[in-house]
Amino acid sequence: MKRQIENRRCQPSILWVSLTIALALLMAACAGSATPAAYEGTALERPAIDFRLVDQRGVEVTLSDLRGRVVVLTFMDSQCQAVCPLTAAHLRAANQQLEGDAASVIFVGVNVNVEANRVEDVQAVTSKWRLDEIPTWHFLTGSAEELESVWQAYGIAVVPGSDELQHTPGIFLIDRAGQQRWYISTPFDEAGTPQWTVPLSELLVRRIRELLSEGS
Repeated sequence: MKRQIENRRCQPSILWVSLTIALALLMAACAGSATPAAYEGTALERPAIDFRLVDQRGVEVTLSDLRGRVVVLTFMDSQCQAVCPLTAAHLRAANQQLEGDAASVIFVGVNVNVEANRVEDVQAVTSKWRLDEIPTWHFLTGSAEELESVWQAYGIAVVPGSDELQHTPGIFLIDRAGQQRWYISTPFDEAGTPQWTVPLSELLVRRIRELLSEGS
């Protein structure tokens, strides 16, 4: 495992290019908005690729087994000190705002840190970020090969840094039939500067409720 990690770190330029491309695609998707406040997320219409990992309780979770409920899927660094804790706060806020609809929504995080990929690692940060306040929360982890397979399936680039990992941001919303329907993140202007819009939690709740209302 150590040798594999060292080999990956010898090729940061490749990973950085992948991350840059992912961010460029996001910027392009947001460029049609006249102002940052118009950002509503990026609409998708494609199957959510299945995967199987274990959560913070050591329980095996398969994405396809969650069909019938809306899935909020994000990718988080189990050792993150900056962005991921903020994302966690928005997830908690979204869960609270959903109120009676919360039981129909599953919140899933996939670990992007192969050096802190034990069940104990995701269990500890689940408690630290108070994600255990979300009854349907699963912080999934696995071997480096298993995790990298999921990152690739969802276009997630992970770049080792001197202080902490950098990875593709954002949250995927998957409908009850197992289709990716929305990608939601912080929009960027043409210079790559983050543009603040409505709170992430509010936009998530709006889109989740739309998906829950389909076929009801």
